[in-house]
Amino acid sequence: MKRITWIILLFTSLPVFGQQNFASISFGASMPLGDYAATTDLATSGYARTGGAIKFDAAYFPGSYFGIGGSFSFGSNYAIRDSLLKDMIIYIEENASSIIDIPEDADILYGSGFWNYINIFLGPHFAIRASQKLYFDFRALAGLSIVRPPDQELGITFDGTEIFSQVSHNKLSFGFTAGTGLRYNLNSAIALKLGVDFFQSRARFDYSFDLFQEVAEDVPPVKSDFLVKTLELSAGLAYSF
Repeated sequence: MKRITWIILLFTSLPVFGQQNFASISFGASMPLGDYAATTDLATSGYARTGGAIKFDAAYFPGSYFGIGGSFSFGSNYAIRDSLLKDMIIYIEENASSIIDIPEDADILYGSGFWNYINIFLGPHFAIRASQKLYFDFRALAGLSIVRPPDQELGITFDGTEIFSQVSHNKLSFGFTAGTGLRYNLNSAIALKLGVDFFQSRARFDYSFDLFQEVAEDVPPVKSDFLVKTLELSAGLAYSF
C-alpha cells in the first residue's frame, strides 16, 4: 500500500504541462537476440548479426499522459555467412538419401543476403512531460510484420554431382514492440528523440535442396520456425504539432 501511495504522489507531484502530439524519424542499430542470433540449427536459428533500423513514429495525446501511438519501421540484419554455409553442407551430408561426402575442394558458389523486416504497429503511448523541454515516453504497440529471410543461393559441384539450395519467403505474421525513450525540445517545434525498443515477430520458411548424382536423389527440406527478436537503439528528430 505504501508503494502505491508513493507512485501516486510521484505522478501527482510532477509539473503539469500540456502534451504535444508529434511525428518523428529515427535511425539506429538492430541487435538480434535469442534464436534469431543463434548459429546452432537450421530449423531454429536465424544466423543474424547486428544491422540497422529506420523508424517513423507518431503519437496523438487526447489527454495529459495517455495517447495513441503508431510506428512504421524497417530493419535489416546481416546473415552470418560462414556458419550458415557450414551447417547447410553438414545437413546435406547427413540427410541425403545416399552417402554424400562433399570434398573440401568442391566448387561452391554461395550467395547470402540479409534479413529484412517491415512493421506497421499501433497501440497505447504513455508520456510524461517532466519540464518545458523534456518528455519521457513509454509505449507498447502491436500489428503486422513482414519478415523476409536472407536469400540463400547455394550451388555445389564435384565429381559429377550437383547440389542446389534455395529458401522460401516468409508471409505476414503478428509482431509487437515495447520500449521507452525521451524527447528533448531544441525549439518549439523540433525535439531530439532517443529510444530503446524490443521487437518480436515469427519467422517461418523452408530450406529446399536438389541433389543430382547420375539420377536425382532426395534431400528433405528444412522447415524453420523461430521467434525473431531484436533490441533497437535509435536516435532522431521529432516534430511537435
